Amino acid sequence: MRSNMVGSAAEFGRRAGGGPAGYAHVTRAFLRDVRARAPAPFPIFRSNLQGELLARLLLGPAREVSMLDLAVMLRVDLASVMREVERLARADLLTLRRTLAGRLVSRNPDSPLYEPLTRLLMLTFGPAAVAAEEFGRLRAVRDLYLFGAWAARYNGVPGDQPIDVEVLVIGEITHAAAHDAAQETAARLGLPVHPVVRTPTQWQGDADPFLREIRAGPLTEL
Repeated sequence: MRSNMVGSAAEFGRRAGGGPAGYAHVTRAFLRDVRARAPAPFPIFRSNLQGELLARLLLGPAREVSMLDLAVMLRVDLASVMREVERLARADLLTLRRTLAGRLVSRNPDSPLYEPLTRLLMLTFGPAAVAAEEFGRLRAVRDLYLFGAWAARYNGVPGDQPIDVEVLVIGEITHAAAHDAAQETAARLGLPVHPVVRTPTQWQGDADPFLREIRAGPLTEL
């Protein structure tokens, strides 16, 4: 899929040569360093770093962060973050602002790729994917759901991007284990994660008014 995308991007770049100049540099930025290893589950992105960096900046509330803060959040070296940010800024997907304390990076909602890319990131590097991976490490988890605003977005309900992630965890697990998984998920997403833990018996019953409220709203099974 990645090779097809590169070929399509190249063809798009050739067509863009006689059209709006705003698209050609997007193609060049994405084609650069195409030999880098792409993430196996999501070969559309050139690397896991690119996908996670874009998700950190494009998903959730708008934010402006320093290169160093991004490196700490993503747990990679500063030089790698700087190279990736500069590449994406050349494609007009990110915006750089110089300050006395250094350069700050943020999303560029005016990019023609902003809306479709945000949707793609939500499906690949977003809360559902990250929560499924982190909470999936707990063997006692029977079922896992997103509920609340993020579940609504995954179900196609329009609205602003939520500021936190609500996860329903079904299984015989401790609150401490769920909290640790939530912390890891939050660290990767840059968003607060609130786990709600219930046993399978509680989930199957109808005595808990909070669970009735969750069932009545949008749910995304992970």
